[in-house]
Amino acid sequence: MQKHTKKRKFGEHYVRYLISYMTVLLIPLVILTFFYSSRFMKKFYDEIYETVDLELMQISTQLDNELESMENIVGQITLTGTLYKASEANTPLALRPIITYLSALTSANPFIQDIVLILDGKEYVTTSSTTCQKDYYFNRIFRVPGMISREFQDLLQNSTSSFCLPQQELLNLDISPSEAKVVLFSYPLFTDYQKHEGTALFYVKNSSIEALLSQKLKSYQAQIYILDQNGAVVTTWGDHDVMRDSLGRFLGESLTLSVSERIGGEEYVVRTHRSGRNNWTYLAFIPDKQTTFSQVNSIMREFLLTIVIILLLASFTIFFLQKVNYAPVRRLRDRAKLISPDGGSSDELETIAGALDYLSIQNSSLSTQLANSLTAVKNQRLYRLLSGAYASREDFNLDCSELDLSLPNEYFTVSIMMLHTPSENLSGLAQEIKKQFSVPYIYYYLQNFYPDQIVLLVNQPECSPVSAKFFGNVQKYLSKKYGLMTTIGIGQQVDITQRIAQSYMEAVSALDYRFVKGNGTVIEFREVLGPAHTKVFYPHKEFEALRNALLSHNEQNIREAIQNIIGFMEQSQLPLYLARSICFDLIHLVNEHCRGQKNAASNSPLELSGMETAQEIIRMLRNWSENLHGLTTSAEKRVVLEEIINYLNENCLHCDFSVYEAAGHFEMTLPAFSKFFKDRTGQNVMEYTIRLRMERAKVLLRTTDLPIKEISEAVGYYNISSFTRRFKINQGVTTSEYRKISLEET
Repeated sequence: MQKHTKKRKFGEHYVRYLISYMTVLLIPLVILTFFYSSRFMKKFYDEIYETVDLELMQISTQLDNELESMENIVGQITLTGTLYKASEANTPLALRPIITYLSALTSANPFIQDIVLILDGKEYVTTSSTTCQKDYYFNRIFRVPGMISREFQDLLQNSTSSFCLPQQELLNLDISPSEAKVVLFSYPLFTDYQKHEGTALFYVKNSSIEALLSQKLKSYQAQIYILDQNGAVVTTWGDHDVMRDSLGRFLGESLTLSVSERIGGEEYVVRTHRSGRNNWTYLAFIPDKQTTFSQVNSIMREFLLTIVIILLLASFTIFFLQKVNYAPVRRLRDRAKLISPDGGSSDELETIAGALDYLSIQNSSLSTQLANSLTAVKNQRLYRLLSGAYASREDFNLDCSELDLSLPNEYFTVSIMMLHTPSENLSGLAQEIKKQFSVPYIYYYLQNFYPDQIVLLVNQPECSPVSAKFFGNVQKYLSKKYGLMTTIGIGQQVDITQRIAQSYMEAVSALDYRFVKGNGTVIEFREVLGPAHTKVFYPHKEFEALRNALLSHNEQNIREAIQNIIGFMEQSQLPLYLARSICFDLIHLVNEHCRGQKNAASNSPLELSGMETAQEIIRMLRNWSENLHGLTTSAEKRVVLEEIINYLNENCLHCDFSVYEAAGHFEMTLPAFSKFFKDRTGQNVMEYTIRLRMERAKVLLRTTDLPIKEISEAVGYYNISSFTRRFKINQGVTTSEYRKISLEET
């Protein structure tokens, strides 16, 4: 059974990029979360710690101040003589001033609820509101839980230093009919001679101490403990008292203590402070789940939830955008798989790279083919020039205007360079020679006639033959740089394009003279002539008769004139170079008259240069003359403009399009074809074809994304630089600018 595999929608790089983008997103979010949570929570807790510590310090300071006030009161009782007056009083009425004095002290200090003055050996005790017998006071009015009256009196009488009775549920009918939570502070009274005279007992309600606590501590739901220097709990405030057994661990701890304690199954933050005045310890237990912390935790949860939502939204956005952005890559990968010989792999970049490599190889091959095609087309045009096909250099320039070929000067010289050492790259060698020695001459080369020859066509501005010294310098350059041995034959200078073939055949004759002069030399055609050929004549009279016969369209006279020229060649014992020249002129003249007719012989100078004797040339002419036909066909032919336009429309976009071939297609000479077209359209042929090419180029630039090179080839230009230069001249903007403007307009 055939197994069908599902086509992968996304490649490896898509997944890698998606993961990398998600990682890039996740890293800052994680860092932000960690930084925010750790820094924020630490800052929040530090602020609470600082607040609680300050509150504990404030409570300690206030309580220390109150204790100092009590000590001052004790001092005042002694210094003002109140103690003495109380000890001298024998009746309750005598203690009335003492009651008034104690009442004034109590009123002046709201923290103190009552002051009790107990004197040794006296029957009465005095308070801020009354006086009564000592036994009655301690047995009926004032009772300390867990202690009998006599024990408490003995404790007060025998104490030589101040002490505190921690939070007690005391009954003091003098103040309140019910029990109340109070703290008692006892201070011994001494005379000036340090004799124990009695005790001052300060009665402080627990609510007065609680009043010292701020709203901050209450909002934190703190459990407050105040411990004296012995570790006894002086008082406490809060809703629960489960940590009383753990208080001993925190005695004497410094202000910076910050620990988390689990007490009774719950977490507490513990802060502590120790008074430097009386060594009392102040403890604050703050539940970790109290309202403020819960709000912070709620904020943190909301923050984390927001981060998660952001992460999900960003992930979805990244996935969507990655999918959208990846679409061109996916399409490119799919196309690359179609292009790649091996079908591609799961890695998009490898698939695309493989396709590009394959296209690069193909492009290189096509570029080579295109370059070879361009070289072949240029050689074809130059070969026509060498064969005398162009009546003037203007015709050549018209036919080659889009191939970067032109003849700007009036004089021509053909030379042939024969290499005696084989070279695999004649074209590259010819290009280097042109680069090194083209100034002040302009020349073209052909290297495909023979595998060991380069034909050089020199175009000169003045009527002065190219010196042998110039070609001698070329020989020295090739010998020095490449070790090549060359022989150069030089034809005579001509000023008519149809005589370029004559110069070529003279160069061939000069090159053949190497068998006399030797290899490695530069040979001019005039050396071949020598003094022996001064009496050689050209059959001018016979050629004039042939021209008249061709113009009169008399076939018998034409054939007689041709035979007369051949007879002249047989009787004159012509040298080979002159036989070649006469043969070329004869065939060329007849073929031009009989345009459109295919006669057997060719007027190619290449073929003529291959014939080694005059007799061989004469035999070829005899055979040719016997097979001539169409000699009386008129050169005039009815031509329809519409047919020419249709031909141009169909062929002008081809890179090898030739105006010369277009004229030949309609059996017309190039000048006659150009004149005919311009007389009827108002523009010459090349102007019309260039307009067609530019219009087609504009369409391709507007409607496609093809590279400029491909567009150049599509509209008939081998060379992209020729195309862009022509487009800029024709449109006033470059191809890239035109494409950009077209995109903006749409």
